[in-house]
Amino acid sequence: MNDVMRNDHSLMTTMRTIMHIDADAFFASVEQGFNPLLRGKPVIVGGKAEQRGVVHTASYEARAKGIRTGMPLFKANALCPQAIFLKGNYEHYRAVSDVFQEVYLQYTPKVEFTSLDDAYLDLSGAMHLYPSVEYVAKAITDEVYRRVGVGLSVGVGTSKLIARIASDLKKPRGIVCIQPEKEKEFLAQLPVDCLPGIGRIAKDKLTDLHIFKIGELARLNKRIMEQLFGKNGIKMWELANCQDRREVTRKIIPRQLSRETSFEEDTSDMKIIKGTLQYLTERIAKKLREEGLVCRTLSVKLAYSDFKRHARSKSMSHPSNDGKEIYTHVDQIFEEIHLRRIRIRHVGVSASNIEPQHYQQFLFNEQTRQELLNGAIDEIRERFGFMALMPADTLELQRKYRMDSHGYILHNPALTR
Repeated sequence: MNDVMRNDHSLMTTMRTIMHIDADAFFASVEQGFNPLLRGKPVIVGGKAEQRGVVHTASYEARAKGIRTGMPLFKANALCPQAIFLKGNYEHYRAVSDVFQEVYLQYTPKVEFTSLDDAYLDLSGAMHLYPSVEYVAKAITDEVYRRVGVGLSVGVGTSKLIARIASDLKKPRGIVCIQPEKEKEFLAQLPVDCLPGIGRIAKDKLTDLHIFKIGELARLNKRIMEQLFGKNGIKMWELANCQDRREVTRKIIPRQLSRETSFEEDTSDMKIIKGTLQYLTERIAKKLREEGLVCRTLSVKLAYSDFKRHARSKSMSHPSNDGKEIYTHVDQIFEEIHLRRIRIRHVGVSASNIEPQHYQQFLFNEQTRQELLNGAIDEIRERFGFMALMPADTLELQRKYRMDSHGYILHNPALTR
């Protein structure tokens, strides 16, 4: 593959320049960065050795012993009993991701995070500012390593596809740039399952046709791929032929999403208060899904008639963007607040510890069914308005507020959008 990599990146400055950056063994690297005593040792993040569960991330020292992501913890312990097993600390990972974000934005405003440790940068409009794209890649990786001790692997191409594949070629801490005129040749020699959308079932179908490499898939008739896989087949064929038009869309992970409102009249009516909390929760859940995000921590805040405030937070066992699930926790938080015997004038809900959503492709599991249901709800709301489908308890608010297709017209409508 070295013959399709380049050291001279002058052509990159006149074409689309897309960089993909992936942190090496992210969770484990962060733990080693926060605790120098762990450096150079096999570290496994996912839980204690005796717990049920699987490996989330293994350091390269643990990978050398055969440890892999998704492996049961008991099996990892059997393979590497000297490994250090950690449950992990989300706050640490989020803090390091914030550093990534800060560094990347120094070089381009077009940064799209797809996870805490994974991002695309579009440098197309900024390359005139730098000697080369390799210079940018090295400056980013050096600064991140200096600040948090985490290594980054970088791939560069004229599309997201090429950049992502290239970033995986020289882990850890590799920088790989593919010449624009060599991209199709570069893809041709790779296995078909390097392409997005080609999983085990699709790979088996292609194997039956004796299609093993991307170059062989690229030579197939486009209509054959459509007959085999429908619209996804066309996308696969286009990607195999280096036709990747996906843009890098600025996507910065927010620290917090909140929705709050004041009542027109102070109230002690629990149906109105809880109905409003559920309505605000639905607005947050909708925003999370629109942005492809999930949250881990929820907060409820109240303000009383005498303007004194009360706030309480709680974390969920797993991240979510499902309105029903989120409201269950919001309601629990509210119930744990020892309410004063005084009317309430203001309520708010906020979601924090936000991260990109990772879809788990397990057929017919409960998560997939709920995601499909949420997708259908969002489509109906997009077509007929937000109020087309609402939890029954929020209908109680009709006694107090007018509404339009966008939702209830609350006393502070700007805070609810």
